[in-house]
Amino acid sequence: MGGGDLNLKKSWHPQTMKNIERVWKAEQKYEAERKKIEELQKELKEERAREEITRYAEETGAIK
Repeated sequence: MGGGDLNLKKSWHPQTMKNIERVWKAEQKYEAERKKIEELQKELKEERAREEITRYAEETGAIK
């Protein structure tokens, strides 16, 4: 007689496709943001290393 699991009809239930999709999208957004931050940190580290090398070269008189 029943119509299946009544919890699947609730908007807050974690097993509804809508909520599964919402969680998946949030995870994808988080992962993209994390990768972007990592890339920016890597670029900043490389830039600082280049500046340090340039500064050292200027101090030693290798470049003017």
